[in-house]
Amino acid sequence: MPETRNRREAIRKGDRVRLRFGQQDVTGVVSEDHGPLGVGGRRLFQVRIPSDPFEDEVVEVSEEEVERVTEIPTPSEIPKGQITQYFKEGGLVLILQSNLSGGRNQPTVWLCTDHSGNVTHTFIPERGIVGGARVPFYALHDEKVFTPKRGEVLTFLRSFGLNQNEAEDVLAAVGTAP
Repeated sequence: MPETRNRREAIRKGDRVRLRFGQQDVTGVVSEDHGPLGVGGRRLFQVRIPSDPFEDEVVEVSEEEVERVTEIPTPSEIPKGQITQYFKEGGLVLILQSNLSGGRNQPTVWLCTDHSGNVTHTFIPERGIVGGARVPFYALHDEKVFTPKRGEVLTFLRSFGLNQNEAEDVLAAVGTAP
């Protein structure tokens, strides 16, 4: 995959790189340069691969397994149909589970796409495509929307570009609990 590099193009800490991860090519950021510790003096790197909404994956790779990515992809829009499908198929419940305890630092969430193009969510603003709303506090009961929080959840859903009818449709699919 990667081509031979000359000294001017050496990969450094902080560079965006592409590598094979499982069955797909993914991009990540070099978080550590371990130097020539590999077999035959191969340069080794630690690379962080976004794994929204969870913690980043961290892998150790040799310089031959990565190539620098110079273009920074601009996030594309997520069609409303995919947004509503994500919320209906468990995304809303996963997001609402992130704020069951309240407290000082309330989570804010965005929707984005994963390496396969599927909709997911993130708590990291730079990775978000749509959203940026604070997750309603204690809005979930038995994996359904807590009825007293219905209005807050509808407002939350509208912050992702859904209209009132689309937000109501998501809420009906997820269900409410007393």
